[in-house]
Amino acid sequence: MNNKLGLYIISILASILLMSLGGCSRTPNTKTTTSEEAIEVVSVLGPSQPINPGGPIVEITLKNISSESIIALSATLELNKSFVFSYDVSASNPLPTGKSIGVKLSLINAGYDASLSYLLTINGTQQNGETFVYTRQVKITAQ
Repeated sequence: MNNKLGLYIISILASILLMSLGGCSRTPNTKTTTSEEAIEVVSVLGPSQPINPGGPIVEITLKNISSESIIALSATLELNKSFVFSYDVSASNPLPTGKSIGVKLSLINAGYDASLSYLLTINGTQQNGETFVYTRQVKITAQ
């Protein structure tokens, strides 16, 4: 009786494991860049003029260092909340290799400290369909 119960429990656990692994498969057309970084953080500058009473204006400039154009790009700066910097790149307006792009954003109620480092997560898609996600520690440098 104990052997049957043990086999029953093992078969249930194996079924659960197989079902959970089935949901973890990748989409066949999705590629992820892991060995070559596509983007370099050029600068994280703030506060810039005019001074906003709600929070500083910060500019994050990124550079395409890959061999492919970038067709989607965003960066999320984590302070006491997340601030998403959306870059004006698309399939019809790609960021070519070697070129930089900057975005300014007012960090309302950010409460940042220039002496601290913060997490910056960079997400994007290259023209060949490869996607990338990088997380970096950055400091907001005074202009």
